[in-house]
Amino acid sequence: MPLISIESVMPGIRLGLWKIDETVGMLLDDYPFLHCYDNEIGRYSSDRRRCEVLAVRMLIRLMVGENVVLSHDTDCKPYLDNGMHIGISHTRGLAAVIVSSDRVVSVDVEYVSERVGRVASRLLRSDERADTLHEKLLHWCVKETLYKLYSSEHLALSDMRVLSVYGNDAGGHVSAKNVQRDDTLNVVYRVSDGYMLTYAVL
Repeated sequence: MPLISIESVMPGIRLGLWKIDETVGMLLDDYPFLHCYDNEIGRYSSDRRRCEVLAVRMLIRLMVGENVVLSHDTDCKPYLDNGMHIGISHTRGLAAVIVSSDRVVSVDVEYVSERVGRVASRLLRSDERADTLHEKLLHWCVKETLYKLYSSEHLALSDMRVLSVYGNDAGGHVSAKNVQRDDTLNVVYRVSDGYMLTYAVL
C-alpha cells in the first residue's frame, strides 16, 4: 500500500499522504470498492487525474470511514456529509488530505520544479521577496493554502501576503495575512522527497 502516513498534527486534526505510484487498473484491482467511483473518474481523460481522485478517496476511507460522501459547495470547497471539515490537494505523484472535526482546514502540496519561476512575477506583491526556487514555491503553496482556507472570498494573489518565514529548507511555519480582512495566521510547511506541503487551520 502506498500510504505514506496518517498523523495527528493538532488535536482533532489529521493529515494523510498517499504516494501515487499505481495505475488506475492497479488501484481498482487492489481496492475493488473504488469501482463505485467509476462514473466520477470517467469524466477525466487523464489517467493521472483519475489516479489522483482514487488516491484521495482511499485516504478519506482510511482517515474517516467507509460510508462518508465527499461533495463540493458552490465555491468548489470540499466537504464531507458527516459534518467534518476537509482539505484536499494533489500533485504529480502525491495526494494529501487534511480533516478536522470542528475547524476549517486546508492543505496544498506541490512537487519541486522550476515551473513556479514562470509565475513569480504574478505571484509576488511589491512588499514580498522570494529569490530562490524554495522561496518562490513556498509563497505559492502558502497562497494556495490561504485561497482554499478562505474559499468563499475568492482571494486574489495580491489579497494574500507572506509576512515572515520561521524555519529552514526542511520545514517550519510562515506568518501570512489575508489582507482583505486583516487576518494573520500561521501556515505550516514541510519539504521532503521533492515535494513541498503546506497546511493551515482556522
